[in-house]
Amino acid sequence: MPNGPGLIGATLLRLVHHYGDAEELFAAVRKEHPGAGKKDIVLAALSVMIDQSQTDEVASKRLHKMAMERRGHS
Repeated sequence: MPNGPGLIGATLLRLVHHYGDAEELFAAVRKEHPGAGKKDIVLAALSVMIDQSQTDEVASKRLHKMAMERRGHS
């Protein structure tokens, strides 16, 4: 599966510090994983956020913001 949660999560982790805005981060991830749905990206963001919560507070907060902002949008 080319857009599996692990690959999307790795992309999120790689890009999270390059995009301060949640919309821009979401768009950048979607550009690299055009077949991924919104739900796939949000779930991957939440998973990475949980994994990073003890070691990378900035990444966790940005991923949380993106996931919460995008959860209700199409």
